[in-house]
Amino acid sequence: MDKHRVYFIGAGPGDPKYLTLEGREALRECNFVFAMPPYPETFAEFVDGKNLADPFEYDFKKIDHEVNRQLKNGSVGFIIPGDMMIFSPFLPLVDWFGERSRVIAGVGILNAAAALLKRTLDMTSVSHCVVLTSPKHIDRDGKKGELARLAALSGTLVLYMNNRPISQLVSELGDSYASETPAAVIYRIGLPEEKVYRGTVATIADVVGDDDLFGLESGEPSMAIIIIGDVLTSRSDPNFWDRRKKQFWDKR
Repeated sequence: MDKHRVYFIGAGPGDPKYLTLEGREALRECNFVFAMPPYPETFAEFVDGKNLADPFEYDFKKIDHEVNRQLKNGSVGFIIPGDMMIFSPFLPLVDWFGERSRVIAGVGILNAAAALLKRTLDMTSVSHCVVLTSPKHIDRDGKKGELARLAALSGTLVLYMNNRPISQLVSELGDSYASETPAAVIYRIGLPEEKVYRGTVATIADVVGDDDLFGLESGEPSMAIIIIGDVLTSRSDPNFWDRRKKQFWDKR
């Protein structure tokens, strides 16, 4: 049993192309895998023949019992959605299994979204601060006005697990951003339903329209994220490359 591990495998948006080679090796080793939808379907080739379970059908005590039972037969894997260590509900399990666990990074939603948009989230003279936060977590902590305060501090704002209609969200941001500040909503990256909505703080609600990207009507969890900031449309000065080359590489 000592050689068997509990693997927490970062799987990002849900497409297996964002799985790392290390993650594939770990999945291959596991006999039992916890995976929430849509991963049993999208990762079918990697979990074929393995025993599967949805972790959210278990309370903590039952997960602990099942993991320990399965470890007698082989390693156990958890396919982790989103960005592993950003607002991850799996952290209590990582802590609980301690030295028996191993966390394997994947290509998270934020990295995949930035690549899809062909953007970096910090840029000289444009944005020196990126704030990652969640309206849902802010509400849970009862911090009224916290979202607007954080937005005012950031050059680029990234929102996970939005729990508001998009029109309410941009209204709540108030004076934190000018109305022409670029905004984007990225939905189900890499999956057949992938969509990218681009607009501004003033127009993004109309661009999204009635699409239920955040599961507010369906109740289904959403891995859509929102990015707001001038980095979405700012162009990088080609001279920046030459300055960096002269400053660093030419001195080697």
